[in-house]
Amino acid sequence: MIEIRRITQSDDQTLTPLIALYEASFPEEERRELSQLKKLIDSAGQMFLNAVFFEDQIAGLFIYWKMDGFYYLEHLAVQPELRNQKLGARILAWADQNLQGLRLLEVEPDTTEMAARRIGYYKRNGYDILTKDYVQPSYRTDEDACELWIMGNTDSADLDNYICQIKEHAYRRPQCL
Repeated sequence: MIEIRRITQSDDQTLTPLIALYEASFPEEERRELSQLKKLIDSAGQMFLNAVFFEDQIAGLFIYWKMDGFYYLEHLAVQPELRNQKLGARILAWADQNLQGLRLLEVEPDTTEMAARRIGYYKRNGYDILTKDYVQPSYRTDEDACELWIMGNTDSADLDNYICQIKEHAYRRPQCL
């Protein structure tokens, strides 16, 4: 059984191993600067940075945003020594039970074996590709960063509006912090 615990203060000691996992799991262009992340923890009620516990140890990191009408799943990572135990699937099952409604996430196009495997993983866990016409904004500037695909647990006629919310609330507004 897993436990998902939200971190609400940037001085929480649980954050130290989560930051190490965050930096090891995501390349620089796919993550925020640490100072910005800490400011969001302290001030952005929409962002949920969560520690994932398994057998009383920190097993992973799960960051999501509660938007207007949907959830944006931003980062999910499992400690390397705990991978291949279906913890990621358990986190997604938790999201299915606790984040009711539309859930969106970004994935790299299937141009590499790892990207194709990741897409297949999300498909096996209930997500489909909703659009291949998406450009992720940069975490560090007001420019677009890279082409990605949007996957979701269900399609929506409001997808363009939801993508605008992701860009505004999860990328552009935090740059002002």
